[in-house]
Amino acid sequence: MEEKKTHKFLNFILFIIVLIASIVLYSRYIGVKGLIVKEYRVESQILTKNFSGLKIVHFTDLLYKSTVDEKDLEKLINKINVLAPDIIVFTGDLVTNIKTSEKDKEILIKYLSKLDSKIGKYAIYGDHDYMYDDFKIVMEESDFIILNNEYDTIYNETNDPMYIVGLPTSSKEEINLEEAFKFYNEEDRKYIITLIHDGKTIDKINEANYEVDLILGGHSLNGSVIVPFYGPLFIDDNSGKYFEEKYTKGITNIFISSGIGTDKYNFRFNNRPSFNLYRLKSQS
Repeated sequence: MEEKKTHKFLNFILFIIVLIASIVLYSRYIGVKGLIVKEYRVESQILTKNFSGLKIVHFTDLLYKSTVDEKDLEKLINKINVLAPDIIVFTGDLVTNIKTSEKDKEILIKYLSKLDSKIGKYAIYGDHDYMYDDFKIVMEESDFIILNNEYDTIYNETNDPMYIVGLPTSSKEEINLEEAFKFYNEEDRKYIITLIHDGKTIDKINEANYEVDLILGGHSLNGSVIVPFYGPLFIDDNSGKYFEEKYTKGITNIFISSGIGTDKYNFRFNNRPSFNLYRLKSQS
């Protein structure tokens, strides 16, 4: 009887070891692939009718040379272009801390320049981008407008505008809300999209008197590994309390994309690489 119990116990231990090993291998080699698109409908009473139906593609944390290679980059660009977006936004972390070569720079420009949008392409700095000397060159040669404590005015068919604001990552540069929102008119509010990299930046917006409609960010990778009934494993301080896919605060819709690559740990579980597609809908 004791021998049978010992045998069952050893089988159970073996099963646990095999299970853990399988999850680790899956997370390292399968979970980091299989790019998906997450689609959201975003409604607003402030949005004017000329922007109703507008399609925005949001990708972030490419982290090229982590678990993302040239083939993955090509697939990403093709998937985005098929959607025929009006606006494309990138919310930071183009490459990893791994040394990138001149060839890597050429590859990034080659594919990112192929991204096609009807109105414009916008980007902001993530924390990794301050360590990549060619970030500005890559994005500008790929026809992205970099917004760094800045804004741009967007028009579509009529003279009714919307605004897009870009803020730098809170861990590397001072966020200047007064400069970024100098267009702001509380009495004649227009629809405002705000690009942020990490969740702590959202806290700074919340503390100010600027009301925005749509906040798009990244950084957290939604925790990389999401354990059922427990939640995300890898959340750093800069993510703050904003690391899940979606939040609503008053009239503000907040979306945190899970990103494309990986950061400190090259694992993804229950959390495929993804980018977001938003379809704006006017309720006015």
